[in-house]
Amino acid sequence: MEERTSANALAQEPPAGADEFVRLDNERSGERMPKELAAQVEGRTLSITTREKFDFRSVEPVRYDGDRWQVKLPEGTGLVMPGRTSGRLSVDEVGKAAVRELDEAGELAASRPAWVDYEPHAKVSAPRTTVLRRLDGTILEPHYGVFGADDRQVYYPGGYPWTCVGKVYVWDDWGSPYPAWSGSGVLIGDRTVLTAGHMCPWGSGNWAMQFVPAYYDGVSTLGRGVSSYVSDYYGYDTDDTVSAWDMAVLRLYTPLGVNYGYFGTKDYNSAWEGGNYWTLAGYPGAVAGGNRPSRQMWWPVLDDDGSGSAEEVEYEADSTPGNSGGPVFGFWSGLPYAIATHSGGSKTTFLWWTIEDTNVGAGGGALNSLVAWARSNWPA
Repeated sequence: MEERTSANALAQEPPAGADEFVRLDNERSGERMPKELAAQVEGRTLSITTREKFDFRSVEPVRYDGDRWQVKLPEGTGLVMPGRTSGRLSVDEVGKAAVRELDEAGELAASRPAWVDYEPHAKVSAPRTTVLRRLDGTILEPHYGVFGADDRQVYYPGGYPWTCVGKVYVWDDWGSPYPAWSGSGVLIGDRTVLTAGHMCPWGSGNWAMQFVPAYYDGVSTLGRGVSSYVSDYYGYDTDDTVSAWDMAVLRLYTPLGVNYGYFGTKDYNSAWEGGNYWTLAGYPGAVAGGNRPSRQMWWPVLDDDGSGSAEEVEYEADSTPGNSGGPVFGFWSGLPYAIATHSGGSKTTFLWWTIEDTNVGAGGGALNSLVAWARSNWPA
């Protein structure tokens, strides 16, 4: 009699370990991206946003020197695309969408388009960092959240899935020429990015955000014009000081996930605790100045604490500012599934003893449901 494995049983299976992962082969795609999709991301577009209407054609160049135009723009002008809406969602509201989107195993599928190269084994790159020293000559560690030696490894995002991880820029005032802060995120749907909730400019009425997938030395390895501004972002209406709920989804103006694929999600299972399955990737400023992505692979989740349907996933993978919003993920059948988004670090002390010192990701069923809500409401 044929034996069948239920979807729920498959959901309990742990992700691949290092020995299984190393047997995966990089694969070059033999197909081309469809022309209509390529047209969405080809070239470089300069967006000019104004608080008041004006005819840009009436603006005279200030100077032209043969290879550069200099244009003086009116007051109240910005060179980014501002966002439209943002808000907090109730657990019940998000849950209704999850019922429609989640499969029997309680997960959301990953996607790798046929025209995208598959490169699980990304090339290792150089960090390009400067060692800081104190006045007495001793080396200064300019960050918290590293356990022992810094084990993060700079890599070159040359193919799926590493090209799905990107840098997130945030403006709390889109009229500013420079972003207020930056962090990490990952493509998780056709036009959806997953990041940490504290990455979002909550409370701002004139915000902007930008996602650059496969960011490397100032541009995307997918093409110099490949990026998208964010039209909308949403998180939960729960207490955002609790790291278990520190997650948000971003809607992109351009559906980059259709072009380049995206991660899936899975609900973390405490039976996987202690297994060296996981990867954290992102753009910490302490590694390569945040200009190149870095990752740490094959570390265990040490504990998980529940807060309703959300989970604090605890680990000692190295992280510092800029890692926020990066995916915590594993590989199932060669495809990436996020179990959390990186939130921050936590140290618990009593007198002069450190009782607990870990980094934390926000995950659980709440993450699955929020991504399901976004995929349902923000189709390509």
